[in-house]
Amino acid sequence: MSATTDECKSSSLRNENSIFLYDVPITVQKVSKAVTFLFHLFFQRKFIVHRLTGLAYLVQYAMALYLYFKNYELFKNSCLIWSLPLTGLLQSITAIFTFTFLPKNKLDSGYYTDRGLLSYAFILENSFFSGILLFPWLYYSDRFYSFISSSIIIDNIVVFIPYIPRMLWPKTQLRESLKNASKIKTKSSRIFYLFITTMTKVFYIWAKHYIGYFLNYIRFLNRATDEQIYHIYLLLIFSAFATTISIFLHTLKFKGYIAPKTSVMLYVISYLATFYSFIQIREVFIVNLDITFYVLIGLVLNFTRFQHPYQFCLMILFNLFKHNGLPANVIQYLFLTTR
Repeated sequence: MSATTDECKSSSLRNENSIFLYDVPITVQKVSKAVTFLFHLFFQRKFIVHRLTGLAYLVQYAMALYLYFKNYELFKNSCLIWSLPLTGLLQSITAIFTFTFLPKNKLDSGYYTDRGLLSYAFILENSFFSGILLFPWLYYSDRFYSFISSSIIIDNIVVFIPYIPRMLWPKTQLRESLKNASKIKTKSSRIFYLFITTMTKVFYIWAKHYIGYFLNYIRFLNRATDEQIYHIYLLLIFSAFATTISIFLHTLKFKGYIAPKTSVMLYVISYLATFYSFIQIREVFIVNLDITFYVLIGLVLNFTRFQHPYQFCLMILFNLFKHNGLPANVIQYLFLTTR
């Protein structure tokens, strides 16, 4: 009797046009909607290059996240170390040639809002940050480190003075987003976006100096341990989400697939997640107190005309230290170790 009942239930479900995956019924209608959703996002002819590049990035990101936790050794020796961030850079470049219709005279990025478009300047400057993010993925890989460190020009420009070439890119300003809050944000969301924008501005300053300069200096002087590199790669995975997938989130928001606040909150969570890695390597700040202090000075000088000259001074100092060009009695005052 029980078997007959089960057969009837199974037959009934099949008659409702359901399919089974892991014993969980999923209606054909839902599958059809999912296929339609994916087609509209990735396979329409319009903007096809940008769409397919984005799909390739998302697939690689999922693979990287899986391999990192499942088999780190395979992850760090896989092509994902270079192909994921490189695809992110290519995605940002395709966006430049795809979204030429976006407003070109906005200093406000347009990202921190529940209505309105991204500015074209924001699309352009995202290519800079995607390129900057490619560097530590390669720099912290043993396969690429020796090549980069032996290339004096590349090593020094990207480690010490990446924000001088930054002048070639347009720059959106978070303070413009704050200033225009009353104009482009709905009243119900104004406080939310003001808070998010302010928090993001503070994070950007931290990230520029401690995710950017600090981690580059540590690797430049070859002070990172294998365990620290393990956690730094998770930080880079989170950063990849914040740099590239965050733009995809805006697309989902623009098309109405997710709510505006959901889009922004996912972005905020992705960049705040980088602090998890810093908690795991917190001793790196104490062990390398000299570097921590030098970076802190750079952070203080960030909004002054001395920030670039200061980076040039550090470039000279660190190179002299790395290549034994400083007297021992000078090193003992400027650095914690002899090498």
